[in-house]
Amino acid sequence: MARALNPSERRKRRRALMAWKVINPLARSLAGIAPWWVVLETRGHRSGRPRRVPLARGPVDGNTAWVISVHGDHSAHARNVAADPDVRLKLRGRWREGTAELVPIDEAVLRRFNRYARLGPRTMGIEPKLMRIELAD
Repeated sequence: MARALNPSERRKRRRALMAWKVINPLARSLAGIAPWWVVLETRGHRSGRPRRVPLARGPVDGNTAWVISVHGDHSAHARNVAADPDVRLKLRGRWREGTAELVPIDEAVLRRFNRYARLGPRTMGIEPKLMRIELAD
């Protein structure tokens, strides 16, 4: 059973809904061009169909890419990753396959994100987490 949300979390959810309906379609189309976004493709945990979500790009260390899951375990892409960790990531206009996992926020990694990405958890986040994606060669 879902827990009751306090007024602050309710406001964040309303803002998130606006972002999903207005900003996400724009971000999805620009993700191949704009250097601050990536597109994460997961498989729907119920439908099995591909699901694409634009996310703020984080640091890439060799074959490890980082993104912020602003709503942590509450987000659809996090539930999809829990069911099937095999993902694709559109990074710099190119699709790369990898394996994703949600990890707790690490301040050292978070400091390496740009200001835009760091704003998400503070302004809209409900229990944010980091997603580490190990990219295939």
